[in-house]
Amino acid sequence: MSWIVELEKVYDNTITKKTDKPDPVYHIANNASVTITLNGNGNFIKAEKIENDRSTCMPCTETCSSRSNGDDAYPLCDKLEYVCENPDKNGMYVSLLESWTKYDPDNKKIKAVLDYVNKKSILLDLGNSNISKDDIKDFIRWEVEIPGEKETCLWKDEQTKKSWICFYNSDAFDEYCKNNFSKADDIEKRIRKNDIDYSTGENTRIAMYHPAKVRNNGDKAKIISSNDTTNYTFRGRFIADKEACQISSDSSQKAHCALRWLIKRQGIAIGDGLSIVTWNSAGDKLPSIIESSNDFEYGFNFEDKDEEETGVYTTSREFANAMNKCLVGYYGDITKPQNIMVMAISEATPGQGRAAIEMYRELQNTDLISALNRWYTSLSWHISYWQNNAKSKEKGTYVHSIGAPSPKIIAECAYGERVKGNQIEKTVKRILPCILDGTVIPSDLETQCIKSASNLMIVDTYRRDSVLETACAVYKYNQIVRNKEEYKLALEENRTSRDYLYGRLLAVAQQEENAALQKMGESRDTNAIRYMQQFAMKPASTWKVLYEKKLPAYRRHLEPGLVAWFEKKVQDISALFNADDYISDKPLTGEYLLGYQCQLKAFRKSTDDSSENKTEE
Repeated sequence: MSWIVELEKVYDNTITKKTDKPDPVYHIANNASVTITLNGNGNFIKAEKIENDRSTCMPCTETCSSRSNGDDAYPLCDKLEYVCENPDKNGMYVSLLESWTKYDPDNKKIKAVLDYVNKKSILLDLGNSNISKDDIKDFIRWEVEIPGEKETCLWKDEQTKKSWICFYNSDAFDEYCKNNFSKADDIEKRIRKNDIDYSTGENTRIAMYHPAKVRNNGDKAKIISSNDTTNYTFRGRFIADKEACQISSDSSQKAHCALRWLIKRQGIAIGDGLSIVTWNSAGDKLPSIIESSNDFEYGFNFEDKDEEETGVYTTSREFANAMNKCLVGYYGDITKPQNIMVMAISEATPGQGRAAIEMYRELQNTDLISALNRWYTSLSWHISYWQNNAKSKEKGTYVHSIGAPSPKIIAECAYGERVKGNQIEKTVKRILPCILDGTVIPSDLETQCIKSASNLMIVDTYRRDSVLETACAVYKYNQIVRNKEEYKLALEENRTSRDYLYGRLLAVAQQEENAALQKMGESRDTNAIRYMQQFAMKPASTWKVLYEKKLPAYRRHLEPGLVAWFEKKVQDISALFNADDYISDKPLTGEYLLGYQCQLKAFRKSTDDSSENKTEE
């Protein structure tokens, strides 16, 4: 139950803020379709359909916020059938509003709503405002204009919110339940009794039901649900549901309000139903731990910066120093330890209204900084992306930098850009322990990424760099964690491992053919790309085909000096091979991708340097 305690701290530390705070307890956010404006005497002024900003904070009871079959009415804002259409439901709505008004007779706004509802003219007034019943799919909300009152919107009025909380926690609400429900079971499930709160150990009012809509306004899944008496929520372990879960009403409300606020404010939604959120007890805005390094560094607290102002790194040391500085800035002074919480929530039983906490961790800020530093630096590799001008909204330059991909990008590399949401969700959940614990990325993911990067012919052209770079990053990370083997991001010309050298040879073949195609004025995939998958499976025999049969036809279009330069590259690399390795057709590991890309990067750097010096090769 420690997550409830930590979320309560967030609520207590943020609810007193004037702006950007959670909804108050015993309130919930629902989408509204119509706003009806009244005067202080409960007379109709106007009705308007809501086009934008439909999310509305409204008072609720534990039972109405959990309703699925149209049981209890909301006390103020509700759907049309409760406000005027259905006699039985309208009776529940009016009786609750009357009891609230009697408890707080000084609140003229809720009295105005009650007076208007009792006039039974809502449908007529809506019709005169050109609003049909079909236009009202969601809730009706209220505005009340009273001279001298600045706040007219009841969903924003602090006085009305406090009034409801006081009424709901008073004996007057218990009396309302006794007077309006005849069956003992109905009364029993609405009146909260005092007992031991499992989260705090205090004797207080115990929650009968727990809030839904944690991840969004349409989310019916609950994190805490123990009222399933026919299936297996608690049967077989406990006799009664209260033995399985007994949390105070205030604790449950505070924790869920805080979590709902955190997810909306700084959570990341993944796939079909996974949400991941990171927070501290102060409620500071913290980034998600599953961002790419680029998004983590600049996409979180730097919304006002243009993309061209973001950092571009040329060495791994520059990147590591920048990420460490960024992490310390986000998670606080390492000399002042604080707890950082990380939670992952997903739908446990689709369509059954239950969510599961897939992961919950409490870490010292120093430990989290260390874990993320390890993750980003171990996973760091070359990255390429278009850098746009945010002000002019024009396409900028293609940037080559150093960074680390996000788990979502790894999933797209492994399974393709059109990967289903549930597959992304599963992949992210599998990678989370790698981020926090420094464990190996699952070998099947690594293998799939390498296969994708070895078959670039089926990858869209604009994604090829990303797929290749991500596969290299994953392989490099696993080599560091699994074998403690480091790879430089720059070309290692003295590295003599067979797979790395074969990757370099493939890059030379590609560069040479590309040079010929440019001279010919043609743009098409090279044979190196076309044969890449076969090359990964049978490198020796495939290289023989490329070198002896494919490249000669293109060399005729190049200047003799350039042909000699490429040939020297091939010979220099071939000389580094062990004789047996050079003729071996054993399949290549992901290491060949590192050699391939590092050699291509070296060619690009050589070309850039030549352009700057205004000299020709």
